[in-house]
Amino acid sequence: MSDAKMYRGNDMDLTVREGGGGNVVATVNCAVSQKLGGGIGVFENCNVPWTVTYDEILFGIEGVLEIHTAEGIHEVGPGDMMWLPAGTEMAYVANEAAKFFFAVAPVTESKAGSSTVVHTPVAPKPKA
Repeated sequence: MSDAKMYRGNDMDLTVREGGGGNVVATVNCAVSQKLGGGIGVFENCNVPWTVTYDEILFGIEGVLEIHTAEGIHEVGPGDMMWLPAGTEMAYVANEAAKFFFAVAPVTESKAGSSTVVHTPVAPKPKA
C-alpha cells in the first residue's frame, strides 16, 4: 500500500487578507513527510524580507513574484522556476497577486513546512 497523496488546488483557501500580504498552504508538511515540504502560496501587495533556512524551489503559476537578492531582482512569472539555497538573504515582493508552487527541504527548517495541519487528500480512482 502506497502513502501517496494528491491535493486539489481548488480545495485550498488561498485568500489574502484585505490590503495585501500572503497566504501559504503547505499541504506537504511535517504531518506528511520529515524530509520534503511543499504547497501553494499567494502574495499580494507585500514585501517580505527573509533569510531562507532551507533549500527552496518556487514555480510561478499566476502573476509575477519578485525575489530581491543581493544580486538583483528576479521576476518569477507563470512557468518560471527559481531555486533559493539555504542562507539566501532575500525578500518576496508582490505588487499584484502572484500565485506559486513551492517545495522546501528539509521541511523541518521551514516555518510553513513544519506545520502539522492535516489537509484532506483526494482519493484515487479505482483501477479498471
